[in-house]
Amino acid sequence: MAADLDAAPIAEDDPPRGGRRPVTVVLVALLGAAALVIAGTVGWLVRGDGASGDRVTASSVDAGFARDMSTHHTQAVTMAGYERDNTTNASLKILAFDIETSQQFQLGQMQGWLDGWKLGRQSSIPQMQWMGHSGHLEDDGLMPGMATPAQMSKLESSHGTALDILFLQLMIHHHQGGLPMAQYAADHAKTPQVQTMATAIVTVQSNEIVVMEQLLRQLGGSPLPPPAS
Repeated sequence: MAADLDAAPIAEDDPPRGGRRPVTVVLVALLGAAALVIAGTVGWLVRGDGASGDRVTASSVDAGFARDMSTHHTQAVTMAGYERDNTTNASLKILAFDIETSQQFQLGQMQGWLDGWKLGRQSSIPQMQWMGHSGHLEDDGLMPGMATPAQMSKLESSHGTALDILFLQLMIHHHQGGLPMAQYAADHAKTPQVQTMATAIVTVQSNEIVVMEQLLRQLGGSPLPPPAS
């Protein structure tokens, strides 16, 4: 089956079936949405907007989100960079580039916030404690959705359709794990820039999941079980 898929790549310009938009159209829309997210975040930088009230503390939702989502994003950037460099699928190359660049930008922003708040980028505070009872680590000690070392090693030794399927499976799972973190920050953060970024992550990554699931089905794959809630 994989050999057949390699020999017959996705016809990106095929007409939509069952009322669905072609993948390339959705990818272009996602690129536009990501650009708006970056533009909005740059706006916070240019205007110098910050916390409206008390100073951000190490145990706050804002600082916890910035630290933990930075860790989450770092792995996504690594995965997307490998896919971008090694896939021969045009749709996936676009998607991987979008994920890599947008999350790399957000990563720099979050680390910049921590520096501006005069808080360390690392902390002895347990991961996800800022989410209270709504956040927990997986049994392997990783934050929800993050790939294990074994999965990362397999990804970085894969090629062809096998790589594309595994990348989509891991990135869908990664997004699913990060969405509750972003939603919690959107609902509970105190600083406008954290609220803005967290809300944007929820919107963009929810849309990316839909696109990735469509691409995965076209390649004959199926999603991994979602992270435990």
